[in-house]
Amino acid sequence: MEILNFANFENNLSKDHSVQLNYLEHYTSPLLRSYSQFRQFSVMDETKIIQFIKLCIPPLDGTHHKGQSGRIGVVGGSLEYTGAPYFAGISALKVGADLVHIFCTTPAASVIKSYSPELIVHPLLDATNPINEISPWLERLHVIVIGPGLGRDAKTFQVVSELIKLINYKKIPLVIDADGLYLITENPKLLEDFTSPIILTPNKIEFERLINKLNGESGLTTLGKSVTILRKGEADELFSYDSQLKWKNKTGGSGRRCGGQGDLLSGSIATFLHWSLVSSEKLNIGIQVDKALFASSLSCFAASRLIRTCNSKAFCEKGRSMLATDMIEHIHDAFQELYEE
Repeated sequence: MEILNFANFENNLSKDHSVQLNYLEHYTSPLLRSYSQFRQFSVMDETKIIQFIKLCIPPLDGTHHKGQSGRIGVVGGSLEYTGAPYFAGISALKVGADLVHIFCTTPAASVIKSYSPELIVHPLLDATNPINEISPWLERLHVIVIGPGLGRDAKTFQVVSELIKLINYKKIPLVIDADGLYLITENPKLLEDFTSPIILTPNKIEFERLINKLNGESGLTTLGKSVTILRKGEADELFSYDSQLKWKNKTGGSGRRCGGQGDLLSGSIATFLHWSLVSSEKLNIGIQVDKALFASSLSCFAASRLIRTCNSKAFCEKGRSMLATDMIEHIHDAFQELYEE
């Protein structure tokens, strides 16, 4: 299946919305490749997307028990990189997840624990039998993020490769970022036969490295039907196996791209993904679409809009001095502004 590019058509169709979710229906022939050959083309704008997101957010009405709103796992954290898993974990919590478990190497554990007592830290990636040690914890998790602060140690990569296979077997949704993307680029077959949702969050360089490995954008579909890709950049852009679910988000953000912003995004996506998957069967989407892919697209948009808004708010206060820690302080007010007012 070819991933179609409607960016120019979208810009001409509606200049009122910088973000659009495109729905293509009723092909006159399976071989059609041009806009004029579609009998029907409908657009769901930003307002409708946000309405769906609001329907997925669990109410704070006292009916949920601890853990029900999200138990997120983060696989990452090494001697050199301890901030990234913290950023991913704390953003998942700040968005609204109840619990976050971080699986890291031993040298990273004490440092990550010192950042926040809310994070549950397991120094197991370099254990004698890491898969056996980590496996019992997976049963408790709704979504797993792989990559923040992982590093590129060959032994760690071997452990994570086996862990991905186990996650596939247990059908746990997966978000892959940073060094996790490097691992996938080196071995795309790790994602073969996944039935649960997978979201990749490459920046421009990581995306180019991936498509070069896959011989162009059309090769992205070979990663599997469950894979959704959120390309980060001046505009965040979503690629899906279902071309109906593509969108671009240019709102928010700033000229300041501080380290850790991508980790905030991946953690936020994880929480929104859990919520969207729980709610997707109840949503009246209005078209024939895979509910898990729709949930992936929805969660990526929700997190993209949120983190870019945090960026712009923090930049207004700190300018060039803005750090990812400044962005964290705006998660609450950005969330309120976008999804609860």
